[in-house]
Amino acid sequence: MSPPLVIPFFIPHQGCPHLCVFCNQRLIAKQTSETQRFDNETERLSDAIHTYLQFKKNRSRVELAFFGGNFLGLEKSRILTLLKAVQPWIRQGQIHGIRCSTRPDTISRQVIDLARPLGLETVELGVQSMDDQVLALAERGHTSEDTRKALALLKENGLKTGVQVMVGLPGDDDYGAVRTAKELSELKPDLARIYPLLVLDGSRLAQWYRSGRYVPLSLDQAVTQTKKMVKIFRCSGVSVARIGLQATPMMDDARQMIAGPWHPAFGHLVLSALMFDQACEQIGTLLTGRQGIGESGEKKSVVLQVHPRSLSRLQGDRKTNIDRLTQAYPGICFYIERVESLDIDKVHARILNV
Repeated sequence: MSPPLVIPFFIPHQGCPHLCVFCNQRLIAKQTSETQRFDNETERLSDAIHTYLQFKKNRSRVELAFFGGNFLGLEKSRILTLLKAVQPWIRQGQIHGIRCSTRPDTISRQVIDLARPLGLETVELGVQSMDDQVLALAERGHTSEDTRKALALLKENGLKTGVQVMVGLPGDDDYGAVRTAKELSELKPDLARIYPLLVLDGSRLAQWYRSGRYVPLSLDQAVTQTKKMVKIFRCSGVSVARIGLQATPMMDDARQMIAGPWHPAFGHLVLSALMFDQACEQIGTLLTGRQGIGESGEKKSVVLQVHPRSLSRLQGDRKTNIDRLTQAYPGICFYIERVESLDIDKVHARILNV
């Protein structure tokens, strides 16, 4: 089944009572101004729906997503106005569900009772971390207990849940990122999104960076931490819906994005690292009890089987995975075979000649 068409409707920073250390006030003000180019917000919403429905093609499901702000933290009248504006498309069967992103501390039975009857099906929480010290240092204004209570209440009311987390937050480290993934996995959200923290000019984090108080993760560190989190989520049955930030002109502007592990294909780097680890595990299993394979002597051939859509992941950026495998196992010649029946996230290894 093809993934649903998701129509994003952004309300940047709106409804949020806090300004985190990584937020850029000037950029937020600019985005807010741009999103108000129509006097009537429902007109802008209608315009977005009409535009995106043109790209539905053969997808059987369409969802509207209120992203970029604290949707359930908006005034109740505004929540109702936006949700009611979607109802004509829901009644016509053109939109099948609504999702939103919001803060954990805005979840209450009252707001659920307000939004769920109007089509809200999925709520993604801006968790960022499950370490209360990290949350306090980032001035998030909520705690890990708020996240636990919010997820429980959403599930009790039959809503699907998502969690959004960051790697590289001030005060966090490799251990903390892993612990966050483990704690969230135990709470069984339906999906997760993982983003690397970037330093934006105009934020307090930028001041900390310039003074030496904050050191961002390197790209390799961010990939490694994210890879570990993805493994934990996957092993717990939590779907990882997105890895990395969407590319925008701001990311290529050194005056705005001044530091941090930015890469336009960050998600691909993480998935490639996961494929490399799997390949090594598979090869290690093949080598167990076999003499002369991967060591000096006669070369052997190993076939790495992968789904066609995952070929580039297995090869790695600029085929770095293949180069690394060749260096790690000089006694083996590697071949790649595309197999449609394999899981898109899996790689299988077999010996061609023994």
